[in-house]
Amino acid sequence: MGILKVVFVVIGTLIGAGFASGQEIYTFFFSFGIKGLFGIVISSSLIGITIYKTLKIINKNDIKNYKDFLNCLIKNEKIQEIANIIVNIFILASFYIMIAGFGAYLQQEFNLNSIIGSIILAIFCIIIFKTNVKGFVKINEILIPILITVITIIRNFKHKKHRL
Repeated sequence: MGILKVVFVVIGTLIGAGFASGQEIYTFFFSFGIKGLFGIVISSSLIGITIYKTLKIINKNDIKNYKDFLNCLIKNEKIQEIANIIVNIFILASFYIMIAGFGAYLQQEFNLNSIIGSIILAIFCIIIFKTNVKGFVKINEILIPILITVITIIRNFKHKKHRL
């Protein structure tokens, strides 16, 4: 079950609200035909290798937190600081993109003001993040299987409706 937690967190991170829906991924990769299929294989392989290598480093060095991970990868403290700032900027930008995407999705699907939708997600995230990383993992453990199921059901329903 431990590997499923990692998988759900990765899926939640990669296709989280606002980054890419299954339809967007499908449209992007399949618009290139067979080359797009190779793109999916290459992208998936790179992500898999990166995750595998990261977990291998963590296990080998008995790393317990991000600071230990940085210390293992980068010996110079100034470069560690710069790397940490860059990572934090990307995390913050990603967070804002996810919140905006969720707000836009709620506006599109339920005609709810995008700012209200964004505020709902932001409050939800604050509650989850206050519970630390375990809360983040737990929410992905619950939401991602539900998300996959709902998307599959909606996709099948739309596909059957479209064929009629």
